[in-house]
Amino acid sequence: MGGACGDEAEPLPGAGLLRVPQGPWKVDGEDAREIHSRNACHGDGAGGDSIRRHSGEGSAPTPMMDGRNSVAARGAAGARGVAAAVALLALLLPFAAGAADVRVFNTANGLPSDWVTSLAPDPGGKLWVGTGNAGVYLFEPATGKGKGYRVSDGLSSDEITSIALFRGKVYVGTAAGLSVFDGSKWESISRIENVTLRNVRLAASPDGKELWACSVYLAGGTVRFDGTNWKFKGGKGRGLFNDIEDFAFLSSGVVMAGGSGVPYLYAGDDVKVIGGGLPPMSLYAVAERGETLLLGSSRGLYGYDGNWKEIPLPPALAGSSVFSIAVRGGRAVAGSDRGIALLSNGTVRFLSRKEGLPADRVTTVAFLDGAIAAGTARGLAVIANW
Repeated sequence: MGGACGDEAEPLPGAGLLRVPQGPWKVDGEDAREIHSRNACHGDGAGGDSIRRHSGEGSAPTPMMDGRNSVAARGAAGARGVAAAVALLALLLPFAAGAADVRVFNTANGLPSDWVTSLAPDPGGKLWVGTGNAGVYLFEPATGKGKGYRVSDGLSSDEITSIALFRGKVYVGTAAGLSVFDGSKWESISRIENVTLRNVRLAASPDGKELWACSVYLAGGTVRFDGTNWKFKGGKGRGLFNDIEDFAFLSSGVVMAGGSGVPYLYAGDDVKVIGGGLPPMSLYAVAERGETLLLGSSRGLYGYDGNWKEIPLPPALAGSSVFSIAVRGGRAVAGSDRGIALLSNGTVRFLSRKEGLPADRVTTVAFLDGAIAAGTARGLAVIANW
């Protein structure tokens, strides 16, 4: 059943297994009946999509990556310096008026579940939507219609953890294995070499040459697929890499965000830790923006230019956990536990539940043609004109 309108938090897919951060998909403590979306889970339980236009979301200059504007740099002066800097930031940063059309989809208007855990745009303009308890759904944003697939159709599990499109097929990571869809039928993979597939995280390279996957599980690990063969990428003194939450692709190699707080660069057969400057924290997401890296963590958004530096966000999002990052054409969007941030053209804009999102906690994001999709445990938001 869809858990978005209940008072209890949904369990994390595969939460009983080794180590999957509870933060990204844990339902926040909001009362769903108070969602500020017209006809969406109010006290009478009625639901439905709504289109609202909102103005006045915050906009602030994107920080320079030399650290002069970073909270980390100010933090050198101590806790009082950080507090003073944050207060000053709130006073001095300009906030430009803006607008966004937010349309919310949930079980009341077609989705098989309100609990959205992963998103992957389809080249045909559709969107693959993974859920935490009702399989995967091929969704058409323009019409609000779609088609769902579940265990009964061939999925390994109805608990979806990731989705990636690779060489004409759809790869779906689940809590109980990897499922592959060729357009007509599903194939399930439960084991690759010595890696048992559970809580699978997926990412396909932009050039279409490789698909990487991590099984976040005690008997898991990281594997690579070249379109023909799978290969285990751990071992030989390198470790299992069984806590990789996300991947990014650079010309110099593949970046792996370790959930325990370590970012790695995998280049050929060499693996090294990327830079320094990160405090102890959990890592959830990594993305490439040009040759710059963006890192989502339990302590905010970080950028890398030889060293990791915190990227200041508007006061409403400062210090929030960043669970998902998507990049397109120089623009970056980040989903956090306090809303969604858009970094574009030297500004940072944000939307939250107050501006029409189904929930503040945004755990997965994706760029669509002319829109942005944001997944929460209380429904899917499609944001246009932002």
